Amino acid sequence: MPDLLTPKQLAEYLQLSERTVYRMLDRNQLPAFKVGGQWRFRKSAVDYWLDLRMHQLESAHLHEIQAGAVEPALSLRALLREENALIAVPAGPARDVVRAFVSRVVFPERVDVESVVERIMEREALCSTALPEGVALLHTARWESRVLAAHDLLAAGRLSEPIDFGALDGSRTDVLFLILARNERDHLVLQAKVARLCRERAFVDGLREARAAADVVSLVEATERRVFGSRSA
Repeated sequence: MPDLLTPKQLAEYLQLSERTVYRMLDRNQLPAFKVGGQWRFRKSAVDYWLDLRMHQLESAHLHEIQAGAVEPALSLRALLREENALIAVPAGPARDVVRAFVSRVVFPERVDVESVVERIMEREALCSTALPEGVALLHTARWESRVLAAHDLLAAGRLSEPIDFGALDGSRTDVLFLILARNERDHLVLQAKVARLCRERAFVDGLREARAAADVVSLVEATERRVFGSRSA
């Protein structure tokens, strides 16, 4: 696919409807410029923009993106397997924490753990994925090749104590999510949905207080239904 895209080509790339692309453009949710009066998008710029800004989407806008997608809505609850829902992670330097977390994740496909860790750290080097709520949304860069070929994955971990993970506001991080998607559209939606749930104080508190993986799964299911409604089921 060329780097310079038309709205139709961008819609195909993101697996969204062309109407949704135009609505995101109207809300300044996509970087674009005009050539001869026609909108054009640089694929590399869109990838970078979305990777850094999709966590700011509101639930109403996510509903629209999912409604405009060519595939059914993604459910966080459906992706969070119980064995990946409450992974204990020892505190330490950021790279060691990421390695400990990733090495405990049960993947649906064979992966090279060290390669996944390196890809995550490359993304963290651009700017930290740590949110003010004390949660980091670990993922690989959207513009790089996918780690998983046929599956989407969501995993949650909890650190033994908070660490400095590079949050812009200086807050410390004690909860981790790993988000890996098989394509750009799934990455777009999953990253934004998890970030939206993390803006719910009761959700983050519940992650910290959970005593069992089943409690985390139930918490994700209940919060997802409350924030996004039955369309996320």
